[in-house]
Amino acid sequence: MTRNVRFYHVIGQLLKDDFKFKVDIWRLLIETNRYYEIKHTEGTVKRIYKEKINTIYNDTHHYSNGFLSCSAFCMEDQIHKVQMGIIQNLKHQVDNYMNDLLLNKKEIEKKYLISQDGTFKESNIIIHTEL
Repeated sequence: MTRNVRFYHVIGQLLKDDFKFKVDIWRLLIETNRYYEIKHTEGTVKRIYKEKINTIYNDTHHYSNGFLSCSAFCMEDQIHKVQMGIIQNLKHQVDNYMNDLLLNKKEIEKKYLISQDGTFKESNIIIHTEL
């Protein structure tokens, strides 16, 4: 009876100016009081704790080369809700990175007195020879 139950792994990927969703189907193998054991169509088996269903996780922990990714496991009727959550999560990550980069830029401009046109003004650049 549980063999027909399907879970969906919804993945949102942002690569520079390309955003896409990927949805993989997983089949239920075993259900216990605490977790599901599910199997991907390609053979991988995974244990998902029941409280983690519909929970969005950041798959990328560091921003690199313009790539960010989030994912969640859910049932079919929750796919749209999870996709909306992934969009919000990725937008929040981008906003955080943008804020951090803006702070870094301001600190560089303040510390090294860079003018708006990119040229150096008089500054007190100190070179440390010991690391």
